[in-house]
Amino acid sequence: MMIAALLVASLGVSAQDDELKNEIGVYYGFGAASDIVSTIATAMTSYSNSDQNGFWGPIGIEYYYHVTPGVAIGAMASIAGCKWGDNGEEKTKYYTVMPSVKFSWLRKEHFGMYSGVAAGLMVASISGSKNGDSDSKVNFMGQLTGLGAEFGGQLRGFAELGFGERGVFTLGLRYKF
Repeated sequence: MMIAALLVASLGVSAQDDELKNEIGVYYGFGAASDIVSTIATAMTSYSNSDQNGFWGPIGIEYYYHVTPGVAIGAMASIAGCKWGDNGEEKTKYYTVMPSVKFSWLRKEHFGMYSGVAAGLMVASISGSKNGDSDSKVNFMGQLTGLGAEFGGQLRGFAELGFGERGVFTLGLRYKF
């Protein structure tokens, strides 16, 4: 709802200004922090002889508002999950919401490079344990994007290298309006 309110509030600003200041995007990450944490947690549980079978995500959405041509503020939300245990009967889902800042340090008409930082909360929801219990844990989570590159016009593809809940390597699409 917060993202929708920001979009509606910023539409008037975009109508008065020729520059496109809003962007919304979708992404998929590889090597997310939740993947690393779940692998370590699986190794330390009573299932020490079993493996994590099937991590997916994070799959996410993002919104940014460009305060200046080089600085954008926004937020991102993602979901990731894994199955683990002897037969994959235990499941963990990771829900993450993080406010973020993006710093564009190279801006060309159809290409740009940037770095960014985000910090927020992750809820890990665990179900299907041996004794049938379910559990939820809230943790601090972040993302440091060391290098991001985007290419295209109003609709752009992007790739990022970083560390955190978006992943070590992230791919996605953004639409600027």
